[in-house]
Amino acid sequence: KIRICSNKALLNLTWIQVAELINEETGQSFGESAYRKWFQNFADGLEYASESQAETDEILLELKAERKKLEIAKLQMQDQKREYKSYLRHEGRLDHLLQEMLASIKEDMNTKKPLEWIKPILKEDSKGVLTLLLSDLHMGMVTDNHWNKYNNDVFYERLSQLTLEVLEYQKVTNTKEIHVFELGDAISGVIHRMTKLTETEDAVKSTQKVAEALSELVSVLANTFETVHYYNVKGNHDRVAARKEEEVKTESFHSFIVWYMEMRLEKHENVIFHNNDIDSEMIVANILGRDYFAVHGHLDGLGKVVQDLTMMTKRFPTAVFIGHYHKNYENEIHNVDLIMNGSFGGTDDYAKDARLTSKAHQKLLWLDENGRKATFYIKFN
Repeated sequence: KIRICSNKALLNLTWIQVAELINEETGQSFGESAYRKWFQNFADGLEYASESQAETDEILLELKAERKKLEIAKLQMQDQKREYKSYLRHEGRLDHLLQEMLASIKEDMNTKKPLEWIKPILKEDSKGVLTLLLSDLHMGMVTDNHWNKYNNDVFYERLSQLTLEVLEYQKVTNTKEIHVFELGDAISGVIHRMTKLTETEDAVKSTQKVAEALSELVSVLANTFETVHYYNVKGNHDRVAARKEEEVKTESFHSFIVWYMEMRLEKHENVIFHNNDIDSEMIVANILGRDYFAVHGHLDGLGKVVQDLTMMTKRFPTAVFIGHYHKNYENEIHNVDLIMNGSFGGTDDYAKDARLTSKAHQKLLWLDENGRKATFYIKFN
């Protein structure tokens, strides 16, 4: 019945002929109207079924799409939960660090004598200023190899030598003003893998020690120079997060150091602490009418640091100061001096194994209105 009725037009049959054929094959005696109406209902049902199937397929596709969205949302929620837990761990670690730091500083302030300050009297015929570059102090680092020995005792010995040489060069140059650029990595990164509470506390103690040492250095300078300008930028070894991936740009042990120094030297009227207004990892200083930039160096390549900083700030510096690379290096790019400072801590085991030995040193620059007059190379024994 379905085959004959479906092919009625193809076979060139009338409904009467259709009825005759079907009746002959089935022994029925229905008229053409019965078969015509039956097939019309069948065709309507077939069309409905097809449409229903199409709608079902469309619904299934939509359901699959919605299920995919749900799976994606589920994965996103899991990622957010992991991120939030990581954030809570980080916040807990930060809170612990702050509490340790505050308790330690409070105890330290009660036991240490205030740093005394007497306004210095200098001659009027002073010319130029001194600029001290301090970088890669790595307080807390311990190493003993053929090229270098370094520990906390050596740290204080070198800082004492540096202080004495700066005072000697002040007499030679008869300068009234000094600019101190602390270029990061004040503490050693090997001690702040904070997977254990003791390592966290060690990092806090090292931060406090280097902050006190720098405060005492600046205090001595403030009793010798008419004005002391202090600039600082953080490095890659003094971040709060143990893992680089967890680092938050504004969180660093370096921030605690500056905060401590400002409290310790609050009575020193001639000490000026400068903030990094453009970026926390970039110093922009104006000395005797000229711009000087300074960075730690872990974010910069030597071949383009001058160009990058110039383009980023839209300012043309006289010189760029940089640390991080632990070696003596200088270059000139289109009349801009690139001056690299050495490592205060010197060659450690990592550098030794990488065949990157270098002399432990820092630099003291004599500047005037025209730029650099001289560089004093302070090499440690």
